[in-house]
Amino acid sequence: MARSGRAMNPGSYRCVKACAGLFLRVGFRLRVRGAEYMPRTGGVLVAANHVSYLDPLVVGVACPRPLTFMARSTLWRSPFMHLFLWQMGVIPIMRSEGDVAAVREAIRRLRAGEALAIFPEGARQWTPTLGDVKRGVGLLAIAGQVPVVPAIVRGTYDALPRGSGWLRRAKIQVAFGPQIAYTESRFTADQPKGEPSTELAARHEALAEAVTQRWRQLQDELSHE
Repeated sequence: MARSGRAMNPGSYRCVKACAGLFLRVGFRLRVRGAEYMPRTGGVLVAANHVSYLDPLVVGVACPRPLTFMARSTLWRSPFMHLFLWQMGVIPIMRSEGDVAAVREAIRRLRAGEALAIFPEGARQWTPTLGDVKRGVGLLAIAGQVPVVPAIVRGTYDALPRGSGWLRRAKIQVAFGPQIAYTESRFTADQPKGEPSTELAARHEALAEAVTQRWRQLQDELSHE
């Protein structure tokens, strides 16, 4: 397995998206709102919640432009998954250690103008409740100098929760929110200055908190529809 993954095969991606879109719209009445918040061009980081194996498929179908994903490296053990993920341009990441190579590849793609999707809770949640957004979302956005588009997925937990091997009928919704600029995490003039590394970590945390707040707003809006 190439540690940095490979560039997406556009033809394969379009084919998978078309088939998955039909499957999700017919079988799960997929509904998407806020797609206009996705920039048409340029690097952007999509940050979505994660409760099901269906989430990458759903977010990829809902997004109006091709998305690159990051996924745990153990998925490449299966020859079929290896070929599929390779065609989709997915970046493998080793969770058990600080995978600097994967992070650098993600930043390189963001700076090259690609749209990258991550699930910043770190792993699938055991309940539909939103988990903690890790500060890695801030690291990628700030290092890549790209905005973050928050996304909330609902219904995938009902369709295929963690620990289940069977699909169930459910209505799936995806809501994208307004962009969060990577500069939103900058310190204001009256805030105390610390060591550069401490300040940067605080900026990463601030951006992660901004994503958390936007997620809660989107979730609340979906609940009242």
